[in-house]
Amino acid sequence: MYELMKNLWLYNKLKYLAFVLIIIGFVSSCDEEEFGVQSTKELLATASSETTVASGGSITFIDLSLGVASRKWIFPNGTPASSEEPEVEVVFSEAGDVVVTLEIEYYDGQTEIKEFPTTVFPPLIADFTPSATRIKVGESISFTDTTVGFPTSWSWEFEGGTPATSNEQNPTVQFNENNPITVRLVVTRAEDGSSSEVEKIIQVGPPELCLNGNFETGVGAVVDWQTWNGSPFPYNVATGGANGTDFTSVIDFKGSWGWGQIISRDFPGNKIALENGRDYIMSMYVRADAPIRLDQFRGVNHLPDWSPANTDGAPEGYQEFYNVSPTGVALPYNITTEWTKVSIQISVPDDGNSRTNFFPDIILGGGSDARVYIDEISVKVVE
Repeated sequence: MYELMKNLWLYNKLKYLAFVLIIIGFVSSCDEEEFGVQSTKELLATASSETTVASGGSITFIDLSLGVASRKWIFPNGTPASSEEPEVEVVFSEAGDVVVTLEIEYYDGQTEIKEFPTTVFPPLIADFTPSATRIKVGESISFTDTTVGFPTSWSWEFEGGTPATSNEQNPTVQFNENNPITVRLVVTRAEDGSSSEVEKIIQVGPPELCLNGNFETGVGAVVDWQTWNGSPFPYNVATGGANGTDFTSVIDFKGSWGWGQIISRDFPGNKIALENGRDYIMSMYVRADAPIRLDQFRGVNHLPDWSPANTDGAPEGYQEFYNVSPTGVALPYNITTEWTKVSIQISVPDDGNSRTNFFPDIILGGGSDARVYIDEISVKVVE
């Protein structure tokens, strides 16, 4: 019993001493904080990454240092450029190698600096240039990668192409389908894992049946189509084509005109020679930013002897082709703000006549001013 009582006394005494030591330590710590003295100091800082993309990503810098009286971050070409906060999210605006610095001043007046070497990559923007955007069935196109940002791998998809896919940087592909086809490129950069993609439309078909003219140049006026409402009116190129193309044609229709016509009759590069006894589908995409009508969409053959498109000197007759079996919207059509495909199917009589200057004829009408966009005009043989 005596030993038990002795052990209990020692145990309680030790508990009391431990409690006293805790209290002393707490008071000592409070005194050190109050008078700017801290026994422990250590620089503990980190960054969420060593790489980022200029203006496309951020890095978080965190300082957990002990015994800190003040700190200052410096971020070259960064937003923010500097900070005194313990945690900072930074976006860098320029590609290149930068060194972020953190300067710590401890409670005892000593200072310490830590550097964070950081690589800022340029934005990765996928792009490519085809050797042609309109080709004959069975022809090939060479694709040149023009991606910005130094990709390290390429993944191509060619709708209706041979090959259908490729991992080459600059592949060459054959197309055997008489249709608009989509080409897709996905690029990646191994150093930072960035990726980017782009799609473009290629028109595949008999070359004389692809009529967009210079819509896809992105420069100035449309020079290989005619406009008429009693006199010519401006016909220009604008950005934002149908089916993801970069550009489209555009006219500023005036309600005071009452009507406006777009044709390509006298341009040899756009003329079409129709075959007797064949069917054709003529189509286009159209939209407008205000109410306006598409009053007529028809095919016309017109080659009198005074036409500059008459290369053999033999005049041809005038003939209009309308819907034989409608494959699109009914006319007249109230054009909407969304791209809409309008198409007609026509049949050419097997009568032995020559028709070498066939062209689409587009007639707009309405009483309001409206900007009208017309793109991807095409005439295709019905296989």
